[in-house]
Amino acid sequence: MAGSSKQKKAMAATMAMYFAEKGYIQDPREFTKDPDRPVAIKISTVKKIFGSWSIMEKFTKSFCPDLMKGLTNVKPVEADPLEELKKAQTAEAEKEGANGESI
Repeated sequence: MAGSSKQKKAMAATMAMYFAEKGYIQDPREFTKDPDRPVAIKISTVKKIFGSWSIMEKFTKSFCPDLMKGLTNVKPVEADPLEELKKAQTAEAEKEGANGESI
């Protein structure tokens, strides 16, 4: 049995904020394993209110388009800042001073 309109709207707003914080739309498996997910929302709760995960995604995209704009199902790649520093080339030091003598 599907949930009421009020329940759907409340859950859609919560899930939109969650997905916006994550930066992408998770699949149900990732959502279940995530320790930072909203406390009262489980997969069984989503299925009770919406009937399925995909219907929840569609409703959330239509109910909160501003938060869901630009989000995809692909997890963003996180670059390691230390690797980026290693790849960056350092500037060459000057071998001679302004008057032509070595430093």
